[in-house]
Amino acid sequence: MRIERNRYVVMRKNRTEVWCGLAKHFSFRPISEIKDVSVKTYRSETQARSGCSSWDRDFEVVPVIEMIATEEALKDA
Repeated sequence: MRIERNRYVVMRKNRTEVWCGLAKHFSFRPISEIKDVSVKTYRSETQARSGCSSWDRDFEVVPVIEMIATEEALKDA
C-alpha cells in the first residue's frame, strides 16, 4: 500500500524549522530533530495561512507530498 497526497506545512522563512505537534502543543522544531514528532499539515495553502494569520511573518507555507506506505511497498519501489 502506498498513498501520496499534496499537503502544506508551515516553516520558518530560512526553512530550518517546521511547525510540529498535536492538539494545542505546537512549536517550531528543527528539521534535524523531527524524528517521530507529528508535523502539522494542512489540506490547502489557504488553511495553512489562516492557521498562522495572527503570528509574526517569519514563516512561509511550503507545498509538500505526504506519503504513507507499508515497508513492502517501499522495498518494491
